[in-house]
Amino acid sequence: MSLSDTQRIEIVILLGCGDKTRKQKQVCEIFNSKYPDRRISQSTVNRIENKFREFGNVTDIPKSGRKRILDDEQKLDVLLDIQVNPHKPTRQVAADNDVNLQAMVLSGLRLFAKRLRDT
Repeated sequence: MSLSDTQRIEIVILLGCGDKTRKQKQVCEIFNSKYPDRRISQSTVNRIENKFREFGNVTDIPKSGRKRILDDEQKLDVLLDIQVNPHKPTRQVAADNDVNLQAMVLSGLRLFAKRLRDT
């Protein structure tokens, strides 16, 4: 599980600046005592510090590769449409929600619609 941006910023703040700096090991111990269920290693602190020094922020850079087929909002719209009218044809659901039929199939929403109709 990755750290939230807030936790990463907290690590940078714990590192300090100028005369008031802490060693990475100290930051690691402080963070782990504050968040015992989300322990980090010294290498994590090192990566976050290096990222902050190089780029000036601690957010993750966008991952390369294929984007999501449907975003969460589109999936929710399709699911609500299917829930309201489970007998509506899948092609019609896709057209009404401005979603590609193939994207619905790849997301598993077509199977969900079929199961609802069968019940």
